[in-house]
Amino acid sequence: MNINTGPERMDRLSKSVFREIYPLIASQIVGRCGVKKGVCIDVGSGPGALAISVAKITDLKIYSLDISDKMQEIAIANIENKGLKHEIFPVKGDVHSLPFSDDFADLIISRGSMFFWENKETSFREIYRVLKPDGFAYIGGGFGSAELREKIKKSSAKNQNSDHVKIPKVNVEELEKILNHAEIKNYQIINDGSGLWVLFKKPSNT
Repeated sequence: MNINTGPERMDRLSKSVFREIYPLIASQIVGRCGVKKGVCIDVGSGPGALAISVAKITDLKIYSLDISDKMQEIAIANIENKGLKHEIFPVKGDVHSLPFSDDFADLIISRGSMFFWENKETSFREIYRVLKPDGFAYIGGGFGSAELREKIKKSSAKNQNSDHVKIPKVNVEELEKILNHAEIKNYQIINDGSGLWVLFKKPSNT
C-alpha cells in the first residue's frame, strides 16, 4: 500500500481545522465500545491525534500504527509533546498484515484510513484476527458531528488554498458486502452526522 497523504499536511490539519473532531470521536468510541483498559491499536494513526485524544480519557495502552516513516516521526514528536510516551507506542505496519499476534487487542480504532485500504476485505480480516474475544473495533471516518462537518466545510470554502485530502468514497452497500465477505458477524454500520463507521465486537470462544 503506497499512499501519499502528505504527513506534514495531515499534521497541520489535525492541529488546526480538524482539531475539535478528535476529542469528540474519542468520546464516541469510548461511549459506544465501553473499553477503557487493556490494549488499543489505532490503525493508520497518522500524526497520532486520535490516539492522543483516546489516551487522555482512558487507561489504555495504545499502539499508533502507520505505514509511513515520516508519519511515525511526526507522531512520536506529538506524543512526546503531550507527555504520553508511556501510554502511546508508535509502530510501523500495514493493515493488510498487522504486526500483532492473534487475540492481541481489546480495542482497534481507525479514523480516515479505511477509505485508502487497497484490499478492505483483507484488512478487516486482519483486524478481526488481532481482536481479543469480546474486543471491539470502531473503524471509519467522519467529523464527529454534522455541526463540526459544516463548520469545517465553511472554513475550507473561505480558504482559497485549502489543503484537504480528497477521500475516496465508500458507500454502505459496498461496506456491507466487504464485511460479509470477511465473515464478520453482528456488525453495526453507523451512517449519520458523526460519519460512516463500522462497529463490531468479536464473539467469545471463536
